[in-house]
Formats: sequence, structure tokens, C-alpha cells
Amino acid sequence: MLETIYENYGIRPTELMNVGQHKGFQYRNILYTIIDVRNMEQEELTELHQMSQFLMTQGDRQVATFMPNQQGTGITESDNQRFIICRCPVFQPVSSSNIGKELALFHQKGRMIPYEIERNNRLGQWKTMWETRLDQMEKFWYRKVQEHPNHEMEKKFIESFPYYVGLTENAIQYLVDTEIDDLPRTIDTATVCHHRFTSETWGKNHYYKLPVDWVYDHPSRDLAEYIRANYVENDHGIHKQTIHEYLSEYEKVNPLSSFAWRLLYARLLFPVHYFEVIEGYYSTGDKNIQHRYFKQLESILDHSTQYEQFLHHFYTFVGISATRYNIPELEWLSS
Repeated sequence: MLETIYENYGIRPTELMNVGQHKGFQYRNILYTIIDVRNMEQEELTELHQMSQFLMTQGDRQVATFMPNQQGTGITESDNQRFIICRCPVFQPVSSSNIGKELALFHQKGRMIPYEIERNNRLGQWKTMWETRLDQMEKFWYRKVQEHPNHEMEKKFIESFPYYVGLTENAIQYLVDTEIDDLPRTIDTATVCHHRFTSETWGKNHYYKLPVDWVYDHPSRDLAEYIRANYVENDHGIHKQTIHEYLSEYEKVNPLSSFAWRLLYARLLFPVHYFEVIEGYYSTGDKNIQHRYFKQLESILDHSTQYEQFLHHFYTFVGISATRYNIPELEWLSS
């Protein structure tokens, strides 16, 4: 890889280091991140490149931009590899107390994108995507039931899946009711969001915003996924002060509408953390990684009652009056 980088970019890094989930290197106070794009299409990458260029023009210096290679293209193909390099200046990581405000400002800039986003657009598509995902896993689950497996992971999956079907159906219904009963406000326009926004998305040791992490969606996506990640990371508990700080800092810049709160809640109801563990387990052949997924599934199942309680008390927990905002609450969660 070091030789390939030199041949294609004219830079000779001495060694590679971990940059989040990717490899990268630092050179003359610039952080370079190498991103495998074998599973991404050209149109998708072109859009992400345009989004990063636009955010740069809006003064966001932490946005990593695509670096052209010596052939003048963004993508480098060599020895069965297909990758891009993103670069941005080296910055200190953002502190957790500022992340809500930084995200709100990021969303503000992302709202101003003056052209249509198609390939990376997820706005209004949650219902279809959730239904497709549920349908695919239901078929997979049914096949596993027919096999009568005796492996511990598979038995846990078979036993637990019907409960998560119910939770998913509740999430879909809550989403549908929101879109029928409530109206989006100006604050609810689409913006640049992330596939999964967590405390580490913008870097642990450096501060950077990678375009390949982005989708174009409703801002509640990022708010919900950060809260979910905080919940799971804290061993299925919630760090109240962190979440309160995060939401209040965000709302100082972008106040949330009742529509946004309801979308946020629908997203927390949808058990994406469960789906990702099952999908992750079955899509790898690495025994160590499988064992890690097995432990994660055990933890999710052991804390399913706590998660119900968290969802039941969510609006109270964040200091929102469901009555004043006319937000429906789910009766079954309190039973």
C-alpha cells in the first residue's frame, strides 16, 4: 500500500496508522485517510465529493476532501484494490460537551446545498428501507428455523427474532402515524447526516468529517443514532448529563419541532443495533469477530427490558412534554 500511494500520489508515508475504521497517515500536518470504495458506485462518490466541496466553501475546515491522484482521478485501482484518499488539516478532537453545537452548525450548512442529492438521499425512505430489511431477515430467520440449529448464537437469534419483529412493526407504525398526523416545519428540511453518528464518527484522536460517512436525510437521524450509541456504549444505560448537554446545545442552534421529536423516537424504536449484530455475525467468517457479535447479542437480549423502560420514559427523560407537543406515547411499553 505504501508503494501504491507513492506511485499514484507522489507522497511517501513512512507508516500507516488507524484512522477510525480506516487506515491512513499524517504528512506535513495533513491527515490522509485511505478508504476502500469497492462497494461504492461512481455516482455515489461523485455526490459525496460535491457535498464535501460545498461544505468547504461554507467554511467547514474539518471536512475531509477527495484527493486526486496523479492521473487526475479520485479513485485509484491497483492489485484488486479500489480506494480513495481523503485529506484534511490535523485538528484536535472535538470535546463531548461541544458535539451537540458542532452537529447543529454542521446540519445548518448541509441544509444550504443548492442542488439535488439523489444517490445518497434517504429522506422519506425509512419506511421502505425498514420494511425491506425486516422482510429479508424474516426470510433468513425462517430458513434457520427449518435447519433446527444447535449453535448458541443461532438459537438466540431464532428465539429473539419474533420480539424484534414486533418492535420493528411498532417503529414503522409510529413513523407512518407521524407522517400522517404531524407537519414538517422549516427546521425539518433535509441536510447532510451520517449513516451512524456516534461519539467517534468525527474521530477519537483527530477531528475530521469523512464524506463516506454521509447520507442526505432528516437531522433527527443523527440525534437518534448518537443517543442509541451512548445507550449501548454505557452497557445499556444512559449517561443523562451527556445526552441532556448534547440535545440542549443542539437546540440552542436548531430547535426541534414535534415532527422531529417523533421521527427521532421512531428511529430509536427501530432496533437497528439488533439487526446490525445479526447481519454482522452472518456476513463474516472470522471466528473472533463472530464471538464479538455473539457477546453483543447476549448483551442486547439481557437488557431488552431496560431498553423498553428507556423508550417508555424517553420524553420525560429529555424534558419534553408529550401532551404539550401532542406526541403519542406507546401504551404497551408501560405494561
